[in-house]
Amino acid sequence: MILYDASTIATAPFPDTEEGRAAKSFLVPLFQRGPEAWFEDRARMLLLGMDDLLIPLSLTDGSWNNSYLFSMYARYIASQRNAIKTGNWKPLAGFTASSALWGVGAVMKATRLDKVIQVDTWPSMRNMGANLTADQARRLTEFLTTRFPDHALVFMALNPATHSPLLNNLKGQGYAFSYMTHTRMLLPAGLDPGASARKLRRRDARMTETSGYQVLDGRDVPGCAPRLAELYRMLNREKYMTNPPNTQAFFEDLLQGTRIPLRLLVKDGRVDAFYGISVKDEVLYSPVSGYDLTLPQDVGLYRMLNSLLMMEAFDRGIAIETGGGSDPFKSLRGDRPLPRYNAVYLRHLPSYRHIAWRLVDKLGNESLLGFSRKRLREVDGEANVVGFDGIPETFAPPFLSPRESVALLNRELESLERDVEATANLTGKERTRHVVALHKRLEEEQLPRPRVARLRERLKQLEHDSQTDKKQRKKGPKDDPRADVARHLLEAATTVGGTTVVCHHLGEAPEHPPRTLAELLGKASTPTAVVLTATRGGTVEFATAATPQLVALGVDASALLTQLTADGPPQGGAELAWAEGSHPEDITGALERARGFLQTRLTAPS
Repeated sequence: MILYDASTIATAPFPDTEEGRAAKSFLVPLFQRGPEAWFEDRARMLLLGMDDLLIPLSLTDGSWNNSYLFSMYARYIASQRNAIKTGNWKPLAGFTASSALWGVGAVMKATRLDKVIQVDTWPSMRNMGANLTADQARRLTEFLTTRFPDHALVFMALNPATHSPLLNNLKGQGYAFSYMTHTRMLLPAGLDPGASARKLRRRDARMTETSGYQVLDGRDVPGCAPRLAELYRMLNREKYMTNPPNTQAFFEDLLQGTRIPLRLLVKDGRVDAFYGISVKDEVLYSPVSGYDLTLPQDVGLYRMLNSLLMMEAFDRGIAIETGGGSDPFKSLRGDRPLPRYNAVYLRHLPSYRHIAWRLVDKLGNESLLGFSRKRLREVDGEANVVGFDGIPETFAPPFLSPRESVALLNRELESLERDVEATANLTGKERTRHVVALHKRLEEEQLPRPRVARLRERLKQLEHDSQTDKKQRKKGPKDDPRADVARHLLEAATTVGGTTVVCHHLGEAPEHPPRTLAELLGKASTPTAVVLTATRGGTVEFATAATPQLVALGVDASALLTQLTADGPPQGGAELAWAEGSHPEDITGALERARGFLQTRLTAPS
């Protein structure tokens, strides 16, 4: 294992991939400038190289003024006391709760709660932690406790939807767990949000489309970092005092890299809102956002930000973690709550250092967890609040995992694409009914817009083809470009038992494929049997047709096709059938077998 610091971070072997380059663009300036430049926090940053992984670490020795990004004390004490100040607490109850937290915090300070190494810490970003194997978790723990024997090891904010394997492997290594807070997740498939949620999402999307705002890449708006810092401060430091103080330098450096692309809502040359996006293991989330609180609420900036983030995820066909807060709003749009845990390793520390963490466990697993459970059940309903009953024996996603949901969505899309293509084989009113039904499915389901656009275009083409075929049928065969070819085939046909028999090889890559000509010839008013072949490269195309009079006599197109050398069973039905083969050398023999079959069946005594 290798440790890189601020002086050597640029030499770390980041993989030459999109994700590797993005990680480097984020971590190198963070290490070189230090967390204080970005978050006003004090911590030492290290990068651990293990196997093919690069794992960022932060070391602190008790900086009590840090934000919750680098301080357990801030997470469990300072941020909770700030929440009491900004919440709807009655004065006496608020004072009592805040004083109790202050007393607990004093014990935590005395027993050095914040002398820790946070493992896989990506400040301001969630879900970045690698799902270490059991062996990797063991080796990492042994290495860090040997190298830093006075520091507790902490994995922060792991949720069971994305990191159940890691949680279970850490438990196997003797880590303890404390509830930290909840987050929320919306899956692309597998959890039906209901008609009401879909209606709200569509309404939010229409509001965004008609708002007059442009959504621009932050890199295309020079000099926007001061405005982004201002919008962030309005929302996250003035309205919500519990969030970390991201600086202007943070936004300046983000705009130079690619790890957190920034989207800006711009109207009349003014940036009124923004959000960042990050994607990891089939989950999108927003590490940073802000909007102008001086604008009227009916402008709907928060609704637009939420809708745009959803569409970022939906268009990729992946899940979105929307975070905690605004639970009633998010619940109405189909989000589900998830617990988030901190995992801590203490076995190498003296017993007095365990006191602070026992207080953390009590505060998190009893007070905070109980409060979250009660509040979320009021918002989401008891059936939708899963995993908030305590630390489980085995961690597992409380519903479909993001990876399972994405796989399900892809199967649904592939099925939909197959249904669209199958519609191409239908004709007349049957095709029209299927096209209408498919349009309705595309309208009702929340699917990736790029793939939906392709499907809509295909359905539009099928509708156009249906109209063209309808017009051609009205004009009659003489106006059909296939009519001349069909006429020549009929002129060369033979008659067997009162039935016209068209049995012909069309050659290499004819202008009109066998199937289209067979379909036309099969509409004849007199008994007609059709067997046509053609080649395209090394592939043989077969098509057969039988008019209804022959089908009634037991001579159908599918039976006729079985006389040919096709690869696999025929497609189609009794009046029109088709298939492909891979033996062009047998075309003459195949046609002879078809003629013999018809001669036998059409001249047999009735």
